[in-house]
Amino acid sequence: MSMAEWKASMQIGVREIDEQHERLTAIINDLYQAYMKGEDHAVLAELIAKVNEYAQEHFATERRYMAPYIGQMPNYEEHMRQHREFFSSGVNFLLEYLDKGTGITPELLDYLTDWWMKHINGTDQVMGAVLRANGVE
Repeated sequence: MSMAEWKASMQIGVREIDEQHERLTAIINDLYQAYMKGEDHAVLAELIAKVNEYAQEHFATERRYMAPYIGQMPNYEEHMRQHREFFSSGVNFLLEYLDKGTGITPELLDYLTDWWMKHINGTDQVMGAVLRANGVE
């Protein structure tokens, strides 16, 4: 199990989205560190809520930026599917922890970290290229 490492090479070239990527990476890492330290339910619950809220905000930001260029986005539907997957396969399990007190597992944190890094380095890079080609910074 490892934390997500933010690198400048992960930037897509759109300032607001890059800042959000870096911030959500930090929140996921905060959750990872809290879990590894054995923090109590309240601390984990607060961080889970942050992951959920910030991911929703971030994905809405991406949709807003992509909207004028949907026809130019070769992977738009896949991009949206991946966003849904992040919630259905990751965040929803974290929210279940809040509701039912089920355990957070290292595998779940690995999934979130891996998904997030792959998404930024893959699908989001395609989005960034289209946005930059249209003068979006």
